[in-house]
Amino acid sequence: MREEDVAGDDRRPADSAGLRRVFDTIGVAVALLDRQGRIADLNAAMLRAIGCPQDLLIGQPMAGAFVWGGREDAAERFAQAMAAAGRGLVQELTLTGDGNWFDIALTPLPAEPGGEPTGIVMTAADASRRMGVEARLRVQEESLRAARDEVTRAGQTKVRFLAAASHDLRQPAQSLTLFGAVLAERLSDHPQLPLVQTMNRAVEAMRGLLDALLDVARLDSGIVSPDMAPFAVAEMMERLEADYGPRAAAKGLKLRVRPFKAQVRSDAILLERLLRHLLDNAVRYTASGGVLLGCRRRGMMLCIEVADTGVGIPTDKLDEIFEEFVQLGNAERDRSRGLGLGLAVVKRLSHLLGLPVRVRSRPGRGTCFTVEVPLHASWNPNGTERAMPSLDRPGALALIIDDEELILQSLRLVLEQWGWDVLAAASGEEALRQLDGAERLPDVIIADYRLRYGRTGVDAIRDIHAFAGDLIPAILLTGDTSPDRIREARRSGFTVLHKPVTLSELSSHLEEARGRAAAE
Repeated sequence: MREEDVAGDDRRPADSAGLRRVFDTIGVAVALLDRQGRIADLNAAMLRAIGCPQDLLIGQPMAGAFVWGGREDAAERFAQAMAAAGRGLVQELTLTGDGNWFDIALTPLPAEPGGEPTGIVMTAADASRRMGVEARLRVQEESLRAARDEVTRAGQTKVRFLAAASHDLRQPAQSLTLFGAVLAERLSDHPQLPLVQTMNRAVEAMRGLLDALLDVARLDSGIVSPDMAPFAVAEMMERLEADYGPRAAAKGLKLRVRPFKAQVRSDAILLERLLRHLLDNAVRYTASGGVLLGCRRRGMMLCIEVADTGVGIPTDKLDEIFEEFVQLGNAERDRSRGLGLGLAVVKRLSHLLGLPVRVRSRPGRGTCFTVEVPLHASWNPNGTERAMPSLDRPGALALIIDDEELILQSLRLVLEQWGWDVLAAASGEEALRQLDGAERLPDVIIADYRLRYGRTGVDAIRDIHAFAGDLIPAILLTGDTSPDRIREARRSGFTVLHKPVTLSELSSHLEEARGRAAAE
């Protein structure tokens, strides 16, 4: 025998012993099985997992070596996996029998091409810790899911409450606003006029508080969803000028408006509400001089600015002013100077719309707020926009539909005082009966959105359009804050005004409606 052969023979037992030590030392439980799943060999980790001496296991089916603890489903799954591995398919599964969890892998040993496996390598890793963590995570997920469901239910309850509160509180506020305006007009030369004016200021303060509180609650509850669409900025600026021009003039201020003939893409109603809060603040905190509402283009952004010559804001207070109930220079909490909620609403609307609001100010010199709004991609800077005609036609006929008697009375009084002829109905059906005997069709329809018996103002207006064979201009009044109802009202295509409506808002939109009718 050659020396190298002897040396080779001497090395084989040493190599075999080394491999055995490695086999027994690795922390993963390993077993070598024949194709039928009988145990040919197994390492120390597998012996510990099974808990039985090796000499009792060799040659025995692996399926019978594990203690399944009465878990027939686990025994059946293991048997099925073993049969599949015997056919050459790799199997991975997680099983438990006596309380311990194992990640088991069955890997067929390679065979000749086209032949069956010569055996199976089985590994089993302790999965108890992982399964415990997963179980705890499932419990946490279920707790989180329950908490989310509770928050969702609370949010839905809040939505219903806000919708009901908004509608029910805005109805009397609307009546008080209109009746107060009529009374002030009729008592213009009466010595008790200051008393009526004081009452109207209180009603206006209540209206502002109601609007601000409901805005904050709605925005915080997450129920407001922006309806992004292109719209003309000039029309929005005209409405703001019509509403805030008289307010500024009443304080001896000059409101200057510099519109921009462009289309932007945003939520028209929410953006206008944001600007109204800025204009409210500007007029309220400016004692002399004026207020500017202007636009300037910066690339594909339109910067809308509200600037005033008011008291200004210290630099270290610029962030603080956007918090709730913060009013600089109003320690006595004079309600005529607001409630400290307007800029809190601006902050929330800015985040909701994704429109940055910047502020710069010099104490004693004034303040300027800037809102950046993206221009609509298809806007043509060289194009023209149709101006809305404004006609003075005394004796125009208005049809009012509202199931609240106080709203009907107050709207009738206001319109008649403005020289309108009025038909008033509590429902769409009653409106149709009145029109059936009328000598002429109305020039405009004013309908409450929520009517009785599940009907809406949209239903009533469309029924009247069908009766008249003509698309009579229409205005929807709503006190609802429900996003779904607001979206439904907007989709109608009719003008939507939110109660309580001011006289300037109503007058402006009536002129606009009459202008559309004349243009058509």
